[in-house]
Amino acid sequence: MIKNISIIRKIQLSVTIFILLQVPHLSLSQSLKGNISDIMSGLLKYNVFTSPSQTRETYVTVYYSIPNDVLLFTKQDTLFKAGFEITIALLNKNNEPVKTKIIQKKVTAQTFSETNSKNIYTKDQVTFLSKPGNYRLILNVMDLSTRKPVTLKENISIPDFKSKPLKCTKIRFYTKTKSRLPQEKDFPVFPPVREPEDSLLWTQFYLYTKEKALPHKVIYTISNVQGKNVYSDSIKFVPNSNIKSLLYSIGQPFSAGKYFLEIFIIHGKYKTSLSEYFFIRGKGQTALISDISSFIKPMQYIMDKKLYKKLITSDIEQQKTILTEFWKERDPEPSTEINELENEFYRRVNYTNQHFSLYKGGKDGWHSDRGRIYIIYGAPSQIETMSSNRSFASVSRYEIWYYTNIGKKFVFYDKFGNNNFLLVSEE
Repeated sequence: MIKNISIIRKIQLSVTIFILLQVPHLSLSQSLKGNISDIMSGLLKYNVFTSPSQTRETYVTVYYSIPNDVLLFTKQDTLFKAGFEITIALLNKNNEPVKTKIIQKKVTAQTFSETNSKNIYTKDQVTFLSKPGNYRLILNVMDLSTRKPVTLKENISIPDFKSKPLKCTKIRFYTKTKSRLPQEKDFPVFPPVREPEDSLLWTQFYLYTKEKALPHKVIYTISNVQGKNVYSDSIKFVPNSNIKSLLYSIGQPFSAGKYFLEIFIIHGKYKTSLSEYFFIRGKGQTALISDISSFIKPMQYIMDKKLYKKLITSDIEQQKTILTEFWKERDPEPSTEINELENEFYRRVNYTNQHFSLYKGGKDGWHSDRGRIYIIYGAPSQIETMSSNRSFASVSRYEIWYYTNIGKKFVFYDKFGNNNFLLVSEE
C-alpha cells in the first residue's frame, strides 16, 4: 500500500511545530527532532466518570476522543483511511489487570484536509462494573499504520456510592438544543464549553440516596472569575428510586468567559455538594480566555524579553501588528492559509486554561506552573499521579511529567488538594 506523499509532510509539519514551541528561538533551518507520539498524547482526550449501580459495584465509564490529525491516513481509491487500536485497563494495587477491553476502530476521511483536522474526532465510550477501591487506569492507543503506541496512566479512586446516605457523582456536561434532552448514549463535552451555536449547556449527575420517596432540594449557583455570584436557582423533587439522574440546563445569556458551577444537595440533616468549571465561548473566539491579557501575556513564554516588553506596553493596534509580524516570521508552512505554529500555541494556551485554572484567586491555567511547562514543551509523554501517602484519595497530590524525547522530568505538588500544583523539581 502506497502512502500519499502529503502524509509525510504532515508528520514533518507536526514535528516542526512540536520543536518550535519547545525551544522558542530555534530556527527552521536547524535539525528537527521530535516524537509524533508526544503530539498524539497531547491531542488525545479522555475523561472518566463513575456512577452507582443496583449492586455493590460501581459503573466506570471512560469516554475518549481521537482527532484525525494524530492518525496516519492512506489513500485508497477516492477515500483516505486510517485505523487505531485502544486498550483500556484497570490495574489493582499489585499492578494486575482486573478489567480490560481492546477495541479497534477504522476512520475514513473524504478529503486530505479532513485528515489534518484537529476538530474531527472519533469518539466512543467503554463501561466497566468494578468494585470500589483504588486503581490505576491505563489507556494505550496504537496507530495501526505506524504501530507506534501512546500510553496514558492515571490513578483513580472508584467510590462506593452506598457508603453514605447521600452521595453524588461528578458533573457531566452536554450541548444540546431545546428540542432534545441528553441521552445515555450521548457524548459529554470535556472540557465543558457552550459554543455560540449552542442554545443550551446541560448538566447531569447521578445521586444515590437511601431515603427515596422523601423530599430533596438541589441548589445551583454560578460565579464568575471574580467570585461574584451571577446566577442561582433551586429545585425540589421526590426520588422514586435510590438512584436518580438529575438534568439541568444553562441557557442564560452569559457573556463569554469562565464560570464556576456549584451544586448543593440537601435532604434533612444530610448534605453533599459538587462543583465544576464551564466556559462560554464568544462568537469568533478561538481561545477560551477570561480577558485580553490572557491572550497577550502567555507570549512571555516564547518571546524574547525585549520584544515582550514592547508588546505589553503598546496600545491595542500596535499589539496586533507585533503579533502579526511575530507569527508571520515563524509560519512553518506559508503556502497554507493558516499558521500551524500559531494555532498550536493557542491550542496549548486553550488547554491550560481549560484544565489548570484555579477558581479561588481567579488564576488562569496558562499562568500556573503546569500551564507554563505545557505551553513551552507540549503534552508530556507520560504523567504519573500519586498522593503523599499510600492512599490515592489523599488531599495532597503529586504529578510527575515525563518528556522521554528530550529527557526531562517535572514534579508538581498540590499541597491542599485545590488544583494548585507547584513545580518542586525539574530534571
